[in-house]
Amino acid sequence: MASRKGIAITAVIAAAIVGSSFLIWLIPQSSPGSMIGLPRHDDNRIISDVYSQHQSLATSIESKFELWKSGEVTSSDMLSQISLNRSDIQSMRQQLDSASPAQEWQQSYEFYIQALDSFLVYLDLIQTIIGENDRMPDSNVKLDDLKQEWEGYVNNSINAMPI
Repeated sequence: MASRKGIAITAVIAAAIVGSSFLIWLIPQSSPGSMIGLPRHDDNRIISDVYSQHQSLATSIESKFELWKSGEVTSSDMLSQISLNRSDIQSMRQQLDSASPAQEWQQSYEFYIQALDSFLVYLDLIQTIIGENDRMPDSNVKLDDLKQEWEGYVNNSINAMPI
């Protein structure tokens, strides 16, 4: 069994850890202007999160659109997916709009907002193609142009990020 001395030492160590953790929490709370406090926001994290969500969504819609063209996904399923995606894109746009990035990030944010706006036009065209039940390859020309446009804005956004 453990000795009383061992138990006492363990209790003192545990108390020291809890006490120092409390102080680490308390000091930044009591002096919000100090260097210990957390930054107001992280511009890179915000735009990176939007980028990840957008790329995932774009891959998903393109995959489902190919399945729709081959008859494996119904038009109503595609239209429902587009509606959900539109809502997600608008939410991402709002997130970037309300972020108030630092000056060096402003241009990157503006390009990505343009990318999201362009992606909404891309979704509109997919919706029109589905509504007209147009599975012909020639309808993809305009779709490819719109895809290149929104991808160009994404690339511009990435290139405008401060290093």
